[in-house]
Amino acid sequence: MKLRNKTKIIIGLMAAAVIAGLGILSFEKQKTPEKLLKILPDRVDLQIQDVRYTDVTESGVKWEVTADTARYIKKDNATFFEKVRVKFITQDGKTFLLTGDKGHVKTDTKDMKISGNVKIISESGDRFATDYLDYSHGDQVFHTKAPVMMETGRMKIGGRGMTLSLADEKISLLSGVKAQIR
Repeated sequence: MKLRNKTKIIIGLMAAAVIAGLGILSFEKQKTPEKLLKILPDRVDLQIQDVRYTDVTESGVKWEVTADTARYIKKDNATFFEKVRVKFITQDGKTFLLTGDKGHVKTDTKDMKISGNVKIISESGDRFATDYLDYSHGDQVFHTKAPVMMETGRMKIGGRGMTLSLADEKISLLSGVKAQIR
């Protein structure tokens, strides 16, 4: 009789231990969030979060590109950015900050397109805004056919289409130019 009681007690303790173990595992599983594997599209060769890239051109212009996300597609020679910020410093030390929602750079030519809430701010506080902006690295020229707005401390100028040359630092508005002097 004593053996049966001991057996019942041992079986009872083992069952309680198993139930307690399952309860702890269940609790830990609920407490720890599952880490999901993010699957990249077939075409993407590399994807990076919190990107910083610096380049100095032959002419001495320095580019510092930062973005929330970058996706590189080798076969297209292209890198795509989300929430992109480009700080460029000219040969003579002038600094400009270019921001946009999305960016696209051809890695073989270094041509660039920035789109969505595009803004350029100079170190002197001059501002420029448009929907998109293309950059031709070979010509060192920014250009757009979209509406543009430029503001300085003394005036506000709007128009449609623009070119901005880094080589000679000249800006041209192409059509529908309106200015307001303060």
